[in-house]
Amino acid sequence: LQPDSSGSATATLAAQLNVLLSLQSNNSTQVPLSQADNGNPSIPLSAAVWLNILWFSSLVTSLSSASIGILVKQWLQEYSGGLSGTSRQIARLRQRRLNSLIKWGVGTIVALLPVLLQTALYLFLAGLLLLLWNLHHAVFIVDLVLVGALFLFSAIVTLLPVVANTCCYISPQ
Repeated sequence: LQPDSSGSATATLAAQLNVLLSLQSNNSTQVPLSQADNGNPSIPLSAAVWLNILWFSSLVTSLSSASIGILVKQWLQEYSGGLSGTSRQIARLRQRRLNSLIKWGVGTIVALLPVLLQTALYLFLAGLLLLLWNLHHAVFIVDLVLVGALFLFSAIVTLLPVVANTCCYISPQ
C-alpha cells in the first residue's frame, strides 16, 4: 500500500509485468492493481485497500480462532486435572468445575470457534475474488462459481436442520 521509495528494480519489473499482462488481456477494461485511481502512484487503488482489508481480517480471524481454541483446551485440561480424594469429594469438585464452565459460557466460546474459522474463510475468498476481478474476468467467473457453490452448500446444510427435524446436518451455528 506504500510506494517504493527506493526506486528498486522490483518496481520496474512490476511495471513491466503489468504492461505485459495488459497487452495479453487486451479485451479487459479493468485498471491493474498497481495503478492508482487518479494516476498518482502514491495513492493505492481502492481495490488494493479492500484486498488488504479482507485478507488481513481473514488472517486475524483465523489466528484468533486458533488462540481461543488453545485457551479453551487449557481450561478443559484444568477441569479434568488435579482430582484426588474420596469419590464424593471428587464428584463435588467436578460438579463445581462444571457449574463454573457453564456459568462463564465456555460452551458458547467453543461453539464460536467454527464460526470464526468460517468467517475467516469467507473473508479470504472475498479478497481472492476481488483480486481476480482486477486481474482477469474469466478466472474470476470460474472461481466465483466455485465460491458460490461452497457458500450455497454451507447455507443449505446450516439452514436445513431448521426446516427438517430429522436432518443430520445439525451444527452449533
